[in-house]
Formats: sequence, structure tokens, C-alpha cells
Amino acid sequence: MLHGGTERVERGERAGLRGESGTGTNLVHVGEHNRALVVDLVRRRGPVTRADLARSTGLSAQTVTNIAATLVRGGLLRESPDGGRGLEVVATARTAVGVHLDPAHLVVVRTDLTGRVLAEDHVDLDAVNDPGATLDTAAAAVGRVCDGAAVDGIGLAVPGPIDPDGVRTGAPAQLPAWWHLPVAAELAARTGAPVRLEKDSTASALGEVWAGPAPDDLVSVFLGHGIGAATVAHGEVVRGASGNAGEFGGVPVHAHGGWTEVWEACQPLQQVRRAIDAGLLSAAVPLDRAVDVRRAFARLCALPGAAPLVAEAGAALGSALALVVELLDVPRATIGGSAALAGGDVFLTAVRRRLAERLPSGPFPTVAFTDHGEAAVARGAACSVLRAGLATPVPLASGTGRRPGGPVPARSIAHPW
Repeated sequence: MLHGGTERVERGERAGLRGESGTGTNLVHVGEHNRALVVDLVRRRGPVTRADLARSTGLSAQTVTNIAATLVRGGLLRESPDGGRGLEVVATARTAVGVHLDPAHLVVVRTDLTGRVLAEDHVDLDAVNDPGATLDTAAAAVGRVCDGAAVDGIGLAVPGPIDPDGVRTGAPAQLPAWWHLPVAAELAARTGAPVRLEKDSTASALGEVWAGPAPDDLVSVFLGHGIGAATVAHGEVVRGASGNAGEFGGVPVHAHGGWTEVWEACQPLQQVRRAIDAGLLSAAVPLDRAVDVRRAFARLCALPGAAPLVAEAGAALGSALALVVELLDVPRATIGGSAALAGGDVFLTAVRRRLAERLPSGPFPTVAFTDHGEAAVARGAACSVLRAGLATPVPLASGTGRRPGGPVPARSIAHPW
């Protein structure tokens, strides 16, 4: 059972929870903001006493007491049962579904308010040429993970770019049949739930910071059948003027014997082609369907003889990541996506080694795979819905950063699956 009909999530919500790293205010007209701030702090740090909430937010003790009473009555918070240590979040008060559409694979999860995954479903597919059938498959998977449970909405993560309206794809090079498709409305019509659209790299970053003890600064790299990176500053994903920040596949790197772009150095299709040329994989491997490339790439990464090829891709990503780290001075980098995870320790070690070479005097970030495996992007898409439901809507002119007008043009750099 799904809540909400097919109404569209308001675009103003993309401004997010502005108070995550700031202070509250005692003005009545921002009461919703203050309630969202309190819920977020309790969700991250709970159990939390009212005195701690007052100190952390700058709100008066009476304001905190009033907000807490409202949130307890509303079922979002409750008194901690273990000796009166304060307030804690009611994890089951909100649930959401996250859908991650990659050209070769679909992941659907259902999460509670803390971001804990309650159910998940994985489907290998070829999404390149048939959006309708793929969306039917996604809707069926949503039904399976819900299994009759009520949810507050669906987050749909897709390869970028997406249009500034936030409800349709832009011109993703991996999915030409999907260009400017109103995917949010299409999935909403199939499920009866409101759908919130996100870029896959943005969703991965949102998921990384949702359950942390405090707002974070990091870069989240996604390497599946495409590549992207999202930056988080004080818990807020940097979205850019059109909402499409993070398209760093065109960063030049030296890899595989020459200068190329990081997408070409790391992408599964290109790596499978190199493996065929090197005799590591059979020339009979089909390359015309994304799902076949995904499976061939997984076999490749499991071969001991493929370690140099996998390491070269990791080093290339490390070179590109070094530029991001130097530019933004982020202390942490997480890496996710099916292609990165398939590379395992060989890939991650190569990333770290190249970063150390490129940044001998620092800053050197901690670098690790996501803790959420191949469900990370879908989980982040669900967290996007939860976050929007708790945030105070902010008018578009007040800082969503989205540019009104026509669709985002196709990227000049080809990123075929």
C-alpha cells in the first residue's frame, strides 16, 4: 500500500534541511524549520536530552520543550525507554522506497526513517531501449519490497543529467531512448505513489550522510556503467545551477598507456574490450547488451590475471579524485557502484596508492567503499524522500539553485554503457 496518490513532490523541497549544521531561531514563522532541525538532531544523535537539544540548536529550553511535545504527539519522536536518557526517533514513523535504475541492473529498497533497509530486490535487465518495460519491471519490484506496507513516497535515481524540472531525465548518453522522458510521472502512474527524481551520484551521496552522527563533508564517487561524483558540504549535497553537478567523467587521466578520460579508463564496457584484446575473456562475449557487459565485467574482475587491468582503472580514478580533493579539501571519499565494488581490494588499493602519489603533502582523505554495497544508490534515493518529508519547503528563488527554462543539453563527452 502506497501513500500520497500521484501528487508531485514540490521542487522547493530540494533546498533541503537548511538547519542541519546551523542553529535554530525562536521566531514563530519558522516553527516548521525548527521542528525539522530537532528531528534531524535526534535522528542522528539520539537519544538526546532536551538540554542538549537547546545547546545544539540555540533554541530556548521552552521552545525545545514545546517542539518535543508536538513531535512526540505526532509520533516522530518518543521518550527513550532506557532510563529517561532523552528523546529518540521513531524509526517506523516514516518509510520510503528507493529505486536505482542502472542500464544493466535495477535495485529497489524500502527503508525506515533512519535509513535502515527493511527489504530489497535486485533485477538484472537491459534498460537501454525499452523505458516502458523497464518501468513496469521497476513498479513490480516496488510492489514486492512494499509487500502491503505503507510508504511515504518513492525516490528514483537515474543516470544524469536530469532536466531542471526534476521530474524527467535529461539526455543521459547511456540511455538515449530515455531522453527527456517524464520518468517521475511514469513511475508514479504505475505505483500510485509520489516520485522524487535524483541523479544516481547525488542519491549515493545523500545516502552516505543520512545516518551519520553529524553533517559531513565528503565526495561520493559512483562507478557503475557510468561514472559521477557528488560533493557534500556540511551535510548538503552541492547540486549546481541546473542540479547536475558531479559530471566528472571527462577529467583527463593517464591510463592504459596514454591520455584519456576517466570514464573511458574505468567503464565496464571499455575494460571488457581491453580484456578481450588481452585474451583474458573470449572474443565471443556479447557486447551489445548492458546486462551482458555487466556479467562479463564481473567475471573479469574475479580472474587473478585481470588484477593489473583492474588496478589501472583504480589508479585512473585516483588521479581524477585527487583533483577533486585538492579543489574542495574534503576529508573523506566514499566509492560505490557495481563496477567499483566488483574491483574489490585491488581497485580500492590502487585508488589509495595513486592519491598518495598525487597528494604527498596532503590533504589526504580517508577513502573507503560504501558500507551499503550495491544498494547504496537506491537507499540514498529513499533517504531523499525521507529528507524532503522532514524539511521545510523553501521557495525556488530562495536557493534551490535550479535554473528555470529548457532542458539540460546533452553532454559533449560520450559515456556509452
